[in-house]
Amino acid sequence: MGRRDRPDSVGGQESGEIRMGARIGLKDVALRAGVSVPTASRVLSGVQRNVDPELALRVRNACDELGYRVNAAARALRIQSTDSLALVVPAIANAYFAELVSAYSRRLDLQGKRLVTIDTGESPETERRQLGAMDRVLVDGVLVVPAAFERSGAAITELARSNRVVQVDRRARGVEAPSVRLDNAAGVRLLVEHLRARGRRSILMVDAQEDSSSSIERTAAFRALAGPDDRILEMPNFTVASGTNAAKLLLANPGDTDAIICTADTVALGLLTALQHAGKRVPAEYAITSFDGTYISDTAAPGLTTLGSTAERMVEASLALLDGGSADAVLKPELVVRGSSG
Repeated sequence: MGRRDRPDSVGGQESGEIRMGARIGLKDVALRAGVSVPTASRVLSGVQRNVDPELALRVRNACDELGYRVNAAARALRIQSTDSLALVVPAIANAYFAELVSAYSRRLDLQGKRLVTIDTGESPETERRQLGAMDRVLVDGVLVVPAAFERSGAAITELARSNRVVQVDRRARGVEAPSVRLDNAAGVRLLVEHLRARGRRSILMVDAQEDSSSSIERTAAFRALAGPDDRILEMPNFTVASGTNAAKLLLANPGDTDAIICTADTVALGLLTALQHAGKRVPAEYAITSFDGTYISDTAAPGLTTLGSTAERMVEASLALLDGGSADAVLKPELVVRGSSG
């Protein structure tokens, strides 16, 4: 009596038999999994319609057992998707952008996708070179935090001609790609009103000189709300060192300042630490507040009064825009009060 083939037997060999000494291929995976080659191909190409979940699991397990790896480029061409996104940030060393990268990584990992991260070092020139080379990177979309409001527009516009692009946290002038960002004016208003309610009369805003849309919006909002005793101090960038130097400048020319708004947690940490080292009491002498709401705000002593973290909301809104949304998303800020403001 002839052998009756199982529905998913492969090439006349019994399931599980592997050709010893040969390079592992799709037929070997199918054989180990006990499925047909077309079934294995559909599973590994990401096209799993009409494939039993148990069979799909067997195929993936067989790949792991045999050390078989799918050719990612070939798969991407077949299904027109790479299951990858690129995130371009100005400075991954900045706590806020580090948390943004982490939030994207966690979300995409849950979806079986991966994140390609590019750090432009707050340089529009580096950003232009990196974005210009994106055609060498297999991704389904690009999330960009523009390095500069005025100088980033041309490179992002060029990128958007051949890629799905969403601007995150910041915008660049003249770019039609949608954006998701915080309502910076509302955030400044929350912090100013909070400090006024605490009886503070002279507020110093410590911002960065960077040409970013967030800095521009926050500075404009503060000027619109500022009283005669309020002032702005612009530092080179959003770093701890900038906060330290801002404290030195403040102590050299204190005026009547009794409250401070820092536009980044990293700056606030440097400033808080330097003031304490100088023997100043926070919040008795200086109430300190900040944007971002990163882990720094919780670990500082006293804890920093900040606007709540927007990283998770930024991720959710930007991924929705990549999936086909066109309208900009503007996130409402939330105030988180801690010990630094009394």
